Amino acid sequence: MRAHIFCALATAGALSTNNLRDARFSCSIVGDSLLAGLVAGGEGGFEPVAKVVVNELRKLILTPVDVRVSAEPLRTAGQVEVALSEELQSRTPGAVVILAGTNDLWRCDADATFKSLKRMYDNCAQAGVRHVVGITLPPFTADATQWFSIVDLPQRIEATRSAVNDNIRDAAPVLLDLAADCENDPSTYMQPDGIHFTRAGYRALGLRVAETLEEALLGKAPPRTAIYPGSKKPPPVRS
Repeated sequence: MRAHIFCALATAGALSTNNLRDARFSCSIVGDSLLAGLVAGGEGGFEPVAKVVVNELRKLILTPVDVRVSAEPLRTAGQVEVALSEELQSRTPGAVVILAGTNDLWRCDADATFKSLKRMYDNCAQAGVRHVVGITLPPFTADATQWFSIVDLPQRIEATRSAVNDNIRDAAPVLLDLAADCENDPSTYMQPDGIHFTRAGYRALGLRVAETLEEALLGKAPPRTAIYPGSKKPPPVRS
């Protein structure tokens, strides 16, 4: 199944921080099925991450918020890189959110995957993007990988994911550690098919993206506990 999502969402809301009163905030969200919001399980369909991002940001930004999404299932890191390049040619957003590499894990080539991600971070910086958010890769335990257990594919995929995530944690200008969130709160970030989240999981991811962008805009350090409804505590803050 392949689907392509490219949308622009504009909204306005209240803001209590004076330094953003005259700002127009634009953001591009670029990635694969996890940012498209492809729902796992029999329910199917999409739960767009951007919808939650916009709803949260409009509480912060007074002027219109322009969020564009280019996310497609089955995209490799290289294909996300091309999509980002096209986006940067059309405009220079204030922020870019990147999640890529999920569909490269089976190749078990952490270096190649991270080089693509690093180029994306660098290209954003060269284009003048002020806030570049890199997202770590969540667990990848699709049933199909078990068919290749004779060649240790599941173990190699996990080693690749771990290596890519370590590199993202070191290199992402602004980090959203989704892998750690999944580990700390597996009930929220359930993956019925071993890859994709439920609708609740995508809504939680949208909250995390919005929170991370808010922190970048305002220079906040720790996340607000209140943004995790029903959660006993927020994921740990990376120092």
